[in-house]
Amino acid sequence: MDHTEEQAEKLPVVTKITVQKKRKDRFNVFIDGEYSFPISEAVLIKVGLHKGMTLTKERSAEIEKENYDYMAYTTAVNYLSYSLRSEKEVRKKLHDEEISPDAIERALTRLIDQKYVNDRSYGESYTRTAANLNLKGPQLIANELKGKGLSEEDIAFSLKQYPHELQLENAQSIAEKQLRKQSRVSSHEAASKIRLHLHQKGYPSDIVLEVMGEIETEKEEEDEMAALRMQGDKLWRRYERKAKGRELHQKVRSGLYQKGYPGELISAYIEEKEQEVE
Repeated sequence: MDHTEEQAEKLPVVTKITVQKKRKDRFNVFIDGEYSFPISEAVLIKVGLHKGMTLTKERSAEIEKENYDYMAYTTAVNYLSYSLRSEKEVRKKLHDEEISPDAIERALTRLIDQKYVNDRSYGESYTRTAANLNLKGPQLIANELKGKGLSEEDIAFSLKQYPHELQLENAQSIAEKQLRKQSRVSSHEAASKIRLHLHQKGYPSDIVLEVMGEIETEKEEEDEMAALRMQGDKLWRRYERKAKGRELHQKVRSGLYQKGYPGELISAYIEEKEQEVE
């Protein structure tokens, strides 16, 4: 046996190719009895890989690179077919699929060149949807886009899709909806809850101030008193187990003050309760 034949006998050999349990279009390749790398069905057919095939290190590396590149690109394109995605989202998806970092970078470079991945376009689309369908404020949208991996520059550019007039319109719609839910609280507490909700939805202070100046949170005295009685009765039941007389009145009065009711209405309520006891 000459030296060339001895070298050929020592080349790594494909000893087994098995179908993956979770992905029937992917296979696991075993070299010399040990797991070596995964391969897609398309690449398997393309390179003619089969059991008993000998592989040099160079050829094995070429196949592995071609396979990872194929899997990275096709996985990303399939992921993108359902919805626009940010570069960070695509990167995470490919990482979760256990694709090599180098193949991920090559796939993203190709996808960006082809305009399949474009953070600025993604940000604009995301902003329009969040503003028009979900009525989210610009600050909340900006935070969400930051979480998606967009740069400050791309976020600022994307938010141009959300003009001041639309922000005001959306915020007013939210405020009016919230106002209808506040029939059982004081005018003061209703206004506080609406302001807090608008800030939580991501609207800036200037929009909130403008909206609060437009909507009418002040209740008619009769409605305010009805709400006060409802909350006052709850406080009365809570405190009367441990307090009586002046102490009970003071605890209820303090609780109603904290909820934003005016002093004269609170006094009127306390008088009503005193008369009931008598």
